[in-house]
Amino acid sequence: MADVVATGIGLVTTLGATACDTAAAWRAGGCAVRRPVAEFDGTVLEGSETAVLPAFDPAARLGGRRMLKFMSHAAVLGCVAAREACSQAAIRPRFDPRRVGLFCAAGLAAAGVQDVAPLIQQSTDDHGRFSCRLLGERGLPATNPLLSFKILANMPACLVSIQESIKGPNCIFTPWESQAAAALVEAWCAVANGEVDCAVAGAADSPSNPATVVFLRQAGLLAADEYPADGAAYVVLESARSAARSGQPILARIGSIDLRPVGSQPNDPLANRMGRSFAAAPMIWFALACLGCSATAAVAGNTLVCPSPPIPLSIRGEGSGGEDAGSAAGWELRIGVRATT
Repeated sequence: MADVVATGIGLVTTLGATACDTAAAWRAGGCAVRRPVAEFDGTVLEGSETAVLPAFDPAARLGGRRMLKFMSHAAVLGCVAAREACSQAAIRPRFDPRRVGLFCAAGLAAAGVQDVAPLIQQSTDDHGRFSCRLLGERGLPATNPLLSFKILANMPACLVSIQESIKGPNCIFTPWESQAAAALVEAWCAVANGEVDCAVAGAADSPSNPATVVFLRQAGLLAADEYPADGAAYVVLESARSAARSGQPILARIGSIDLRPVGSQPNDPLANRMGRSFAAAPMIWFALACLGCSATAAVAGNTLVCPSPPIPLSIRGEGSGGEDAGSAAGWELRIGVRATT
């Protein structure tokens, strides 16, 4: 098996709009800025807060606005993070695109009220009831067809592969933290086993959407003292040999990786300072570890530290519980990482 290394990292988080900004803020002890959700005023959720992302221009980061109309908010974050990681690793001039794999995790999809209002209004009968007949006759024709691109689970992966010209294996994992952890495992294995020459692994989630916040609260997946945070992280993995052959700087060496079921409750070591980013959390956590950042020692049951290498890593989260998300099994991801930066 090949030795696996990380050569590119991209981040958009509540601590920074780039990998460098996020890592610097994390090391400095920074915490996410929060604000109340205006849509919840006058409801039982009044006062609920979400984390705020730093301002950035996605068109400038992606080199144009042409593809933005097809992207959900999460897809924008993912494409921006993927562009940063792929550019740093210089994958286009170094790899055959057919030998580059994409392992992408996505969170829950949610449409904005402004996007679905015409559909709902035109699909409601004179008694205020939703009508499937009216949905077909009036609701769908009144809806912007671009909405479908923003709510399909596979679109974030599709858009990243288009933006970065990735033509190898293209895999989507959705919608919880465990699927993002599985994406990372599959990416590492694909490089280690020689299935691909390069793996682009990442995740993006936007749980701050008001509709998503309502669901997370109702399902008991977001505690009263927790707050959701949008975010994205992408990491480029390749063999140590390919990096050495082209003189590509190595950010971290990934010696081992293991995903196993556990019976404990979710424990996100980033949540206290960055918010709950759900599907994006394992990738953000992994990217920070590759950058040599350490997690707070106050988080019980997790170790994300930077002593002498290798760095022991452990993150726990919620698994996929089928239709009943509340009964999801726990999982634990352990990775042996040695940061070189």
